[in-house]
Amino acid sequence: MPVQTTEVDLFSILCCLAIIVLGVVLALTMAGRRRKRDQGAAKATPQQAGPADPFAAYNTTQLSTYANGQLVAVDNAVRTSEQELGFATAQYGAEAVTTFATAVASAKEDLSAAFRIRHQLDDEIPEDDATRRQLLREIIDRCAVVDQRLDAEADAFEKLRAMQANAEELALSLTARTGQLRGGLPAAEATLTRLTDRYTDGALTPVAGNVTEATARLDFADQQLAAANAGIAAGDRGKAALALRGAEQATGQAGALLDALGKAAGDLDAAGQHVAGLLDEVHAEVAAGKAAMQAAGGAGGADQMNLAAAVARADQVAGDVRTQLTSAKTDPLGMTRRLEAAASGLAEAMGGVRDAANRTEQARRQLEQALHAARAAVDSATGYITTRRGAVGSTARARLSEAHAQLDRAESGADPVAALAAAERAHDLAAQAVDSARDDVERWSFPSGYGGQMGGGRVIIGGPGGFGTAAAGGMGGAVLGGILLENMLGGGMGGFRIGLTSEANQPGGAAASEAPPVQGRFGGPSTWARPEKS
Repeated sequence: MPVQTTEVDLFSILCCLAIIVLGVVLALTMAGRRRKRDQGAAKATPQQAGPADPFAAYNTTQLSTYANGQLVAVDNAVRTSEQELGFATAQYGAEAVTTFATAVASAKEDLSAAFRIRHQLDDEIPEDDATRRQLLREIIDRCAVVDQRLDAEADAFEKLRAMQANAEELALSLTARTGQLRGGLPAAEATLTRLTDRYTDGALTPVAGNVTEATARLDFADQQLAAANAGIAAGDRGKAALALRGAEQATGQAGALLDALGKAAGDLDAAGQHVAGLLDEVHAEVAAGKAAMQAAGGAGGADQMNLAAAVARADQVAGDVRTQLTSAKTDPLGMTRRLEAAASGLAEAMGGVRDAANRTEQARRQLEQALHAARAAVDSATGYITTRRGAVGSTARARLSEAHAQLDRAESGADPVAALAAAERAHDLAAQAVDSARDDVERWSFPSGYGGQMGGGRVIIGGPGGFGTAAAGGMGGAVLGGILLENMLGGGMGGFRIGLTSEANQPGGAAASEAPPVQGRFGGPSTWARPEKS
């Protein structure tokens, strides 16, 4: 009897369902076995955890302190390496030091990026705690890159300098150079006396102590040269080379201090000649602002209120500066800074009543003088911090780094309005950097134990007695100038250490006084920690 079509179809459907059910059962069984196997393997071989956060035990304030210390340490390393590079270039020529120059340039770029983050953390826009910790870790990581870049070239640089082999020649050259610089001290004293009679204490802050500090550096250079000659006589060329490096750095700083004094004299004299012209410019802008307000017919809108406030502020500043110009002592760069800020605020408020062409032309007229003032302020701040880096913390260095960045923008910008704003910002940041660095230096004194312990936050070495250089002689000048640098590396993670800088701290349990100070040399903080090679 033939099978009906409906019966065949029903049979086919049932077979297909059975096959599907069987497949699902098999799949579930295999998945269960695989899961049990994986669990057994996991029990037999535990999974490796990711690297532990070395700063997990640090609260955010402690992490910030540590990051600041790393910034100070690597900034010292870059500045010292750059000085050492200058000595090598003078000795062997630019072509012989190309690799080292590239390493320093790259390190400076990485360091600038780290300082930009520090500047961001210090601005008026607060970050949440998680973001702040992330940014602080990025600072620490970038500082580590700087250390590695410089450290990778340190040994090759030492071989290039060959200071042990050339000890006699270097000693003679440095002796002649120290004598030449000492011969220039009376003229420098006369320059400082002239400046003191003409300019205010605030105007001379970056250079007021330069003659004293230059003398202290030369005293240290003499001490080191005596030690180098003794080492040569005793056949200890390693000791001689170490002392010669200190003498070389001290002599270089003495020259930089005296050069900075001479440059400051020129910058202040030039700024004084331009203040009157800038003052006339601001008076003209005030008159234009008042005319614009009168043309508006006393309308009470927000723009008019802003314009009225800017006009009043600029008029007040112009009056103050005109009065200051009649004083026995003046501050030309300070007056320029105030006038620039007033003019900038007034120009912004006048934006609604001026077309773009007028604003561009006004900015172009003011730009040259603003660039001159900004360069003078940035150069002055750079010299002050570089020659006193043993006492200067991260805040001043961050402001200076950003001032350099703003000055670069001003010098390379095609838009006069934007370039003028950048130049004014650079001038302002440079002044902030000097103010912060001066506060650090005024709280500094020669460390009696080459360091100390801290539990977080800023550490002030010594008391409020000032520089400490005079009492400590040449050694104090070497410490203040960052020529003598503490071993920056410690043991475990049991606390913070600090070296000879106010914030150059490092996790570690050993007391800082256990590690003797070393001469700064080409390389990062890791290089300073390594023993001198014979």
